[in-house]
Amino acid sequence: MLMLRKLVVSGLIVAVAILTPPGKAVADPPLQLGILPYLPARSLIAEHQPLRAFLQQSLGREVELYTAPDFQTFFESTRQGKYDVVITAAHFARVAQIDQGYVPMVRYSGGARGLVVVARNSPIRRLEQLRGKIIAGPDRLALVSLVVDRWLREHGLQEKRDYTLQQSVSYNTAVLTMQRGEAAAISAPAALRQMPAELRDSVRILGDTGDYTNLIYLANPRLDKREIAQLRELILRFATDTQSGRAFLRSTGFGSIIPATAADMNRLDTYVPETRRLVAPRP
Repeated sequence: MLMLRKLVVSGLIVAVAILTPPGKAVADPPLQLGILPYLPARSLIAEHQPLRAFLQQSLGREVELYTAPDFQTFFESTRQGKYDVVITAAHFARVAQIDQGYVPMVRYSGGARGLVVVARNSPIRRLEQLRGKIIAGPDRLALVSLVVDRWLREHGLQEKRDYTLQQSVSYNTAVLTMQRGEAAAISAPAALRQMPAELRDSVRILGDTGDYTNLIYLANPRLDKREIAQLRELILRFATDTQSGRAFLRSTGFGSIIPATAADMNRLDTYVPETRRLVAPRP
């Protein structure tokens, strides 16, 4: 039986086909999987359809994909417990673990990297040439924004004193903003890989922060230990035992999926104070 399930995505209703075995009644409520909005909503949902389909078939229950219009909204939705499973940025994951008791399950093995890019024909060749200029970046709450900010400070460039950060809604928008006249943009290898070829080929990498921990999968603490163990096992199987999982990892450039350890989470403590400052309600 072919059933249509409506998924709420950044205020949009996206209808996707869900294949349910004939005569099977779904007794359990849908598993709600929230994904950090690091890509436009439709791209994000399309990218994660193989994972959704695998989990749904393996669990014998519907799986719904959700995202949010921005990082702040997603952080708040996570804090309020709106999702059963969360795929989120590493600094958000650590705060959710400490403050709400979320359980880290797995993470991507491929470290993310922050890139400072300029237009291919830009005269800028050195970081110090960004003084007095505007750098377009993704959401200020994105971990890449914190990593690049720290990396630029280590190279003698401080925001507001030496350059201005212009926040954009996505990596794509940041690069487009740069193409329209700003000096540089903040991006990441996976984001560049998923941009249209003409946009990707129009930039040149000026600086590279090196690796940092990428996205982490968390389980809501309302799930019992058996459910969490089952989900961890299924997500690992998706990555290693299925053709669709291997294709997903190749296309995203996330490496592989591996267990998230206590050491992984503890290393993120350096970003917790700044993350809490940025997400705190404004007076």
